[in-house]
Amino acid sequence: LRLSNDNTKLASADVRDICVWDIANNYEPIVNKSKWCFHTQRITCLTWSPDDSLLASGGADDSIYVWSLKKKMRRLHYPHAHRGGITGVEFLRNKNLVLISVGADSCINRW
Repeated sequence: LRLSNDNTKLASADVRDICVWDIANNYEPIVNKSKWCFHTQRITCLTWSPDDSLLASGGADDSIYVWSLKKKMRRLHYPHAHRGGITGVEFLRNKNLVLISVGADSCINRW
């Protein structure tokens, strides 16, 4: 689970699906199940961009995806980001949308 920076959206993830819920509107789905489902193994971490327009996910499949709430069918994919899976992702709190990731390979990457 990951709450957006403005506390209006909640992102959840399971084995391969990511859903986004509108907290202010009785948890109505913004992104339903089976829409953002490109990970091939368990999703291990989520993070919001500083302006809450993007959501990044990391998984045990060594992949990072960056999803757009404005263009829901758009995504960036970073395959083989970390050997052994992704253990954490976080956007730097600046205007450049720099994503930092850490993995089971004990490496830190900047995207």
